[in-house]
Amino acid sequence: MKPIHYHISVAVVAAAALFTACQDGEWDTPDMTNPPYGNNTIELDASKQTTIAQLKSDYADMISANGFAEITDDLQLTATITGNDIGGNLYKQITIQDGTGAMIVGINTTGLFAYLSVGQQILIDLKGLSIGGYGQQAQLGDEYNGSIGRMSKDKWENHVRILPTHDMSQIDTLAFDVNMDKERYAGYLVKLENVQIGDADGTTTFAPEYKSGTTLTYNGSTNGYVHHTINGENMSRLVLRTSTYAKFAELVIPTKPITIYGIATRYGNTWQILIRAEEDIKY
Repeated sequence: MKPIHYHISVAVVAAAALFTACQDGEWDTPDMTNPPYGNNTIELDASKQTTIAQLKSDYADMISANGFAEITDDLQLTATITGNDIGGNLYKQITIQDGTGAMIVGINTTGLFAYLSVGQQILIDLKGLSIGGYGQQAQLGDEYNGSIGRMSKDKWENHVRILPTHDMSQIDTLAFDVNMDKERYAGYLVKLENVQIGDADGTTTFAPEYKSGTTLTYNGSTNGYVHHTINGENMSRLVLRTSTYAKFAELVIPTKPITIYGIATRYGNTWQILIRAEEDIKY
């Protein structure tokens, strides 16, 4: 099923204007034949190509054990970006799909949306990057304190090339089912139709205020994230996870059923739905 579709520098603002659009609006398609971002010397080599499904299979033990390993084979991955940090709910990461699977890429910098827009196709030089599991969620990145973490901004830009293709039709949006196979589908862009969000009383927001230096405890969630129920499902199986720093954090939760898009990540056996931006909420 296809999707329906501060203070930062002037350069970033200009880039954001080119690359940004809402889920069901008109998406700009910039000229990316010679992008001013990433490593344009990476050449696509069909003999080196792998897939997300194959990576997950090859490193299944590391992912399931929340370990990590450096990729030493000379491999490449071509994928399409499905989520970025434009809404503040995905933090220092993007999500990618390639038709066989989906995963997170952790990058230790913000403002990723400026050059890595949803629908943009990228080529990743995998050799030298690390892959592992965080809460058994597959992630590309680098080692951090003995587990998988984010790679540096410089390392990422040296390992990625932005391709000329910017095509929303390349993104498959799954109809979410809480019983979906987590190993296969974790990381996908999903659609939840006609759902009711718990605690909706006409005043409760998606993420109550979080103050630096304090610990927020709300619905069993701590440290700047708020969990809400979806259709009354047990929180050990499914939560709507929202950062208190998300740009839509203060948006009042609708009391009526809505349709939402989001990235379905996993933490152990729990599905966590991450709305990317306010435009993912359909009334």
